[in-house]
Amino acid sequence: MKRYSSISKGLLVILLIYNCSLFAQSESANWYFGNFAGVSFNSGQPVALTDGALITKEGCATISNANGELLFYTDGKTVWNRNHDIMPNGTDLKGDSSSTESAIIIPKPGSNDSYYIFTTDKPNYFLSPNDPIEGLNYSEVNMQLDNGLGDLIVENKNIHLVTYNSNDAVQNEYKNSEKLTAVTHSNGIDIWVITQFINKFHAFKVTSSGVIETPETSTVPQNIFPRFNNDGANITAIGYLKVSPDGKQIAIAHSSTTSGSVDEGTKSSGKVLLYDFDNTTGLVSNEKTILEDTYPYGVEFSPDSKLLYVTTSNFDSEDTFINSSLFQFNTEANNIMGSKTNINTSSNVAGALQLAIDGKIYRAGYVLLGSKAYLSVINNPNQLSSSCNYTHNTFYLEGRDTEIGLPPFIQSIFKYSFNYENICLNDNTYFYITSEDPYDSVLWDFGDGTTSTDVEAYHTYANAGNYTVTLNMSINGVDYQPLYKQVKIVSPPEVIQTTYDLIECDSWDDNPSDGITVFNLSNANDYLVIDPTQNFSVYYYHTLELAQNDIDNTNSINPDYYLNQYNDEIIVAKITSPNTSCFNIAYVKLKTTQAINLGEYQLNACDLNYTGHADFNLETIRQQIINSLTLTGQVSVNFYLSEAEAAIGSNSLTTLYNSDNRTIYIAIENDNVCFGYGQLDLMVNQFPYIENQYYQICQNEFPITINSGLNSIQIQNYNYSWENGMNTESIQVSNPGTYNLTITDPNLHCDKTIQIEVLQTPSPQIQSVTVDNYSATIVLSNSHENFEFALDNNNYQSSNIFTNLSPGNHTVYVRDINLCEITSQTIKVIGFPKYFTPNNDNHHEFWNIIGINEDEYPNLNLYIYDRYGKKIANFNPTESNGWDGTYNNKTMPQNDYWYKLQLPDGTIYSGHFTLRL
Repeated sequence: MKRYSSISKGLLVILLIYNCSLFAQSESANWYFGNFAGVSFNSGQPVALTDGALITKEGCATISNANGELLFYTDGKTVWNRNHDIMPNGTDLKGDSSSTESAIIIPKPGSNDSYYIFTTDKPNYFLSPNDPIEGLNYSEVNMQLDNGLGDLIVENKNIHLVTYNSNDAVQNEYKNSEKLTAVTHSNGIDIWVITQFINKFHAFKVTSSGVIETPETSTVPQNIFPRFNNDGANITAIGYLKVSPDGKQIAIAHSSTTSGSVDEGTKSSGKVLLYDFDNTTGLVSNEKTILEDTYPYGVEFSPDSKLLYVTTSNFDSEDTFINSSLFQFNTEANNIMGSKTNINTSSNVAGALQLAIDGKIYRAGYVLLGSKAYLSVINNPNQLSSSCNYTHNTFYLEGRDTEIGLPPFIQSIFKYSFNYENICLNDNTYFYITSEDPYDSVLWDFGDGTTSTDVEAYHTYANAGNYTVTLNMSINGVDYQPLYKQVKIVSPPEVIQTTYDLIECDSWDDNPSDGITVFNLSNANDYLVIDPTQNFSVYYYHTLELAQNDIDNTNSINPDYYLNQYNDEIIVAKITSPNTSCFNIAYVKLKTTQAINLGEYQLNACDLNYTGHADFNLETIRQQIINSLTLTGQVSVNFYLSEAEAAIGSNSLTTLYNSDNRTIYIAIENDNVCFGYGQLDLMVNQFPYIENQYYQICQNEFPITINSGLNSIQIQNYNYSWENGMNTESIQVSNPGTYNLTITDPNLHCDKTIQIEVLQTPSPQIQSVTVDNYSATIVLSNSHENFEFALDNNNYQSSNIFTNLSPGNHTVYVRDINLCEITSQTIKVIGFPKYFTPNNDNHHEFWNIIGINEDEYPNLNLYIYDRYGKKIANFNPTESNGWDGTYNNKTMPQNDYWYKLQLPDGTIYSGHFTLRL
């Protein structure tokens, strides 16, 4: 970069205008927006980025560090880190990608690590209990977390900020507009984050202590109540809010200003308003309408804060898009509204306007129903009218799509005031003026009690820390308002002054004395710094020149797996402070020592589950090694799947390790004694396939002998242990029960326990036999399972029911399926005919029961009744032919009649039959 030390003031101004891109802060060096679109300004010229993960119609925000290195970006809901991965806890923020300015990212003053993401939700009146409007919130990101990639702090996520009257139903529902902007406080340290709702501006101050959650609130004349379109969106919330780089003005675009619901043909009530802003108090005042009766969207100030640019969309009476306009306003004119100049009219939809660190303003938006692959550019935004050199759809996004949003930033970083370089302790920090304002004299106050009147000043700070640097400029004896910036001087980690010896065993290859092995360079990290508890990062290089020239630390040696080039090789260690370019240099000598050979071991285990795998207890070999080598002191014996992992101590195996047949590797650490790698062969031994056993036996078969089930050859190879204490392979048992046998391999010390279940078949016990309607049902006192049934000693069946029985005596039999025991019972089946025909044809002339034996029942009485219960006849069925169908010698009519019979044992039979003539 060219410096100016002996150049006239007039030439200085010209050169500063020409080289303005060199002097802006780099926090805005990278943009991500639209559909995977992005731009980098780090090279001095814009370069399209195609690696982004963002998809957004409008809202987005990006932040880089002071060196222009990307840190993270967001659409208001999700946060992506510099690797374009979603940040831990980086989802469910309470912004919305369809909000105009869904997010803005604010560095915490005085910190290199903390950032605040302010988000604002999309107001929409189609609400549900699970989707309320969230309003304004903020979350904190700490860049020291997740290995320097950043992480949202859970307890500081989605902290709500009140910008509304919670007692007002409408305000409580909508909470905020879609607008966010920010600017540095007049003290040069703190930052104002500004938003708007209805007729109030709210300015939240961000300090080194955090976010002050009570805002400075200003009430203005213009009321912008929620106004709904047919989709339920609040269109009065749409449009950008921007503060000028000098912090003195604030402009706001309201796409609509009419309250109530919206019908077609009313996209013409929008306004652009301009206000004064006091960046000391945070108050907004002096409202001026500079554009009305249109549909504005984007607003942006020129770098010198004197000109304002606005994009608007133009519609016909039916809300059909016609074209869009880009206007320029002179904010120093007596009649600002009258200074409106139409810079461009096109078929692009109106999009965002955003000032960049190259001093140009970029315009989003695209040809309606056409290409989205370009941004438009205002190349000289400080110049009036056509001299601003607007070029339409000229910056190609390399196949990515713009939409209508661009990322907002702290506007004051685009003000050309002063800047600085070289912030590491003991550096000669360089300060230079970047303002276009003329001046006669300058006075620098470096914040540590020293000053300078040099136009370009150099200052070396004695201590690290935060310093408020002030630039005072004057012309003709009149002092400008002082300009402030907070400068953080960073002390790189203090390192040792001697070369550190990192020792590894020479055991990588087959030559244990060649001095070549694998080093884990990270093992040296804590020994290189005086205070290993502080935050630091270490990068390793082959030469000092490589370490110094690798600005981004992207070409360093892989520290976890480095094969040295020769014994006693010296490696350069670059020890940095996180998120800074400040570093110190230390040196590491890579030394190898000849290894003691550990030899080979074997460990056997049993495959108890017959899968080809077994559980190996590596502690057995660990103790064997310790004892055989007589190791003392701090001993670490670990096992690895490969020599490479053993070399760097990565992914050691657990003590109980399940494996098939394989070779693993042993590594030892013992008071800097160098051991080589040993081999351990894991051998899976097949255990005999032994099953649980089950016996079902008869009572008269006891006692029985039970055993392991092994064959005669296998029996002698194992030990046996029964629950009763016996140690024989077989035992004799006299009772049913479950017997547990443990079978042990005495050589491998593994065992398996089986169960032998001995069941006694129960005896059949007939509880009752029910006979009804020529059927018999046998009911047992025990379960019917495992029993069989037979009638009159014929074939056995599993069913306990017999049908279609003939009248008379029968015998039922029951036996168990193992044929242990049979029991029987005699049953009687009595037949009761359904009808009789006393018509003298010698067929069915009498009605009587069948199956009663006279010898069994000599004194029975069978009673006959008519349908009304009148007794018509009674007789002894064993001594009579039966009823002839008469009563008092008269033939009874054809009808149903009832019978009743009671046996001596009390069994009663009753029913009815039919008399047919």
